[in-house]
Amino acid sequence: MATVAAAGGLVWQIGAAAEPEKGTFAPPEAYPPAEPAEVLAGTDRNAPVPDLASVLPDLLDDPRFSGDLSSVFADAVTGEVLYERDGSEAMTPASSMKVVTAVAAFEHLGPEYRIPTTVVEGPDDDSVVLVGGGDVALTVDGEGYYGGGASLTDLADAVLDARGGDAPSTLYLDTSLFSDSVNADGVSKADLNLYTAPAAPMMLDGGRIDNTVHYTPHYPDPAARVGEVFAELLGADEVADGTAAEGAAELAAVHSEPVAALVDALVLSSDNELADAVAFQTALAVEGEMTWDALGRAHMATLESMGVDTTGLVLNDGSGMSSTNRMTANAFTQLLIGAAGSKASLVFEALPVAGYSGSLLDRFGTATDANGVVRGKTGTLSGVSSLTGSLTTADGRLVVYSIISNDHANGSAVETAMDEVTASVSQCGC
Repeated sequence: MATVAAAGGLVWQIGAAAEPEKGTFAPPEAYPPAEPAEVLAGTDRNAPVPDLASVLPDLLDDPRFSGDLSSVFADAVTGEVLYERDGSEAMTPASSMKVVTAVAAFEHLGPEYRIPTTVVEGPDDDSVVLVGGGDVALTVDGEGYYGGGASLTDLADAVLDARGGDAPSTLYLDTSLFSDSVNADGVSKADLNLYTAPAAPMMLDGGRIDNTVHYTPHYPDPAARVGEVFAELLGADEVADGTAAEGAAELAAVHSEPVAALVDALVLSSDNELADAVAFQTALAVEGEMTWDALGRAHMATLESMGVDTTGLVLNDGSGMSSTNRMTANAFTQLLIGAAGSKASLVFEALPVAGYSGSLLDRFGTATDANGVVRGKTGTLSGVSSLTGSLTTADGRLVVYSIISNDHANGSAVETAMDEVTASVSQCGC
């Protein structure tokens, strides 16, 4: 698959495995079309390195940055820090944390991995067990909030085929893969209604009651909702909690969209429940368990393996909703530089493009020079704003950057200032 961005001689693309671990790879609509529009600036590894110390001090002295500010701009080719202001200050990053989730997933799961949801034989001939594998993007019929996805209808049909058309009387729901708290440290349970869902090892449409809306009320027990819908499709009379017996024969399985598609969705639209679900898959692969602590350990290990200075970092979730997360602008830029030389380089393709896609579609209204040349992951919580990504200068040099603001007075003003700072750097012929 061709990409519209090549940076410093690095071409980011999906290296398809000869034998995908789960299912087959089918690029979703979020990927560039067959004939992509010319919206991303070309880069040149031989372009002059900008003298950002000549422009950034005044830009970052903008009074709209009224709180604590941490910022780093670094050369993507050499890794050289071009300018930093309190770059080692650990601060709350909000949804920029999703960059960590994306990189870790690409590194440990790979772009083609698909999350399984399985049905196995029950304790007697008149029962089956639905086993959650961590897929929160399940659909009723293959089309849901996230577009395509594993279909419960297909799964029910396959189970009935395996049973010779005989519907079981009892459906057991096995949610044992996840037994931790429904919220991460630093995330209020009140936020589990509108901004994300209570954590669970399976959900329909991210647990949304209305699967056409991003921020919308969620089911208080998303896994139980899956059980209700699946039992109806299967023709089962009763749903009960249960655990699959070790070695129970598999009757059928369905799989999520590939990790590449899931990462695109969670980064482009800043989807909280999907981000935590993908992070849990990484925790399962690296630590062997699906818990918040395992998630943090897996992500920390990923940062360390990429040469990131982890001093002062706290990683409590994969979505960035936790107010007790701590990241530094140095850590974000070091992570992006490390990712550029690994299979996690796909993260650059997932980042929204200023003026064109995802959470940057409606940003940069006062900085339109950035359109098509700045990519970034936004982050917003009360008193927190961040922007982390890459940009191309007027001379064609690729720069990675991270700006984090905490305890400011006006979040909207800070976001506008961040847009203008990155736009100015992108136009720098300095």
